[in-house]
Amino acid sequence: MIRTIFVPVTADPPDEALFDTALLFAEKLNAHIRTVFIRPDPNAFPVFPEILGGELGVYAELEHRLDQAGSNARYRFDAWCRQKGLATDVAPGFAGCSASWSEVPGEIETLVTRFGRVNDLIVVRRPVAASPSAQRCFDAAVFGSGRPTVVVPEAAASHPTDHIMIAWNGSLEATRAVASAMPILHLAKRVSIFTALQYGIEAGDLGDLAEALRWHGIRTPEVIFPKKGEPTGPALIDALGRQGATMAVMGAYTHSRLRQSFLGGVTAHLLTRAEVPLLMCH
Repeated sequence: MIRTIFVPVTADPPDEALFDTALLFAEKLNAHIRTVFIRPDPNAFPVFPEILGGELGVYAELEHRLDQAGSNARYRFDAWCRQKGLATDVAPGFAGCSASWSEVPGEIETLVTRFGRVNDLIVVRRPVAASPSAQRCFDAAVFGSGRPTVVVPEAAASHPTDHIMIAWNGSLEATRAVASAMPILHLAKRVSIFTALQYGIEAGDLGDLAEALRWHGIRTPEVIFPKKGEPTGPALIDALGRQGATMAVMGAYTHSRLRQSFLGGVTAHLLTRAEVPLLMCH
């Protein structure tokens, strides 16, 4: 059961796609969106008076900018809640869809891990080179929380549960992703499987997955195999587009992250090129 959805927000301006995607899940699951603004501690920045010639006013300037960033983010969140008609002053156990805002000072990794572990689902922005904080949120959520993490692209046109495609390679990470996504898979209008398993060699493993899903009342009539010799990442992106999938469920970084940084890797390819939300587990 998914009852709480954690959305970390940093000093980077939050985009509505992040909130909108969280709301799409919350409406289907009757869940609470717990939004936390992570406020950096200016005293933790590597700024030293001797380097700055004693200009301690830099700390006051940092405080001012962080105050402004927090106020702007809160204003946008409140406006979004009003626009969506969301209840915001609720207590645990509230029966409907709702949202809340809090501001907590500290390190991104520490707080995303802390709050991620006590919520049922995490929704984060796609990690991009231009936003170090988005990368840090993603890393902490996927590697530190032990919870399923939905990675949101810049814009998603359809509801994520219209057609969910499971990216299956038989790995432990993919297994965790499917198990964690089960409450969401039950909401899907259509579920399909994309697999990089070699047909005829590991097809029994694929059949095991399809049978296990049927025991949960989830049928997966479509199984998509990449063409022989086609790299898995591009083949999966192509399958998502051709099949009209609206979300992918997949394990994150089956191989070591260092290895994938040199060799590419399916996770890295999907993170940079997928146009649909990705539900990931490590």
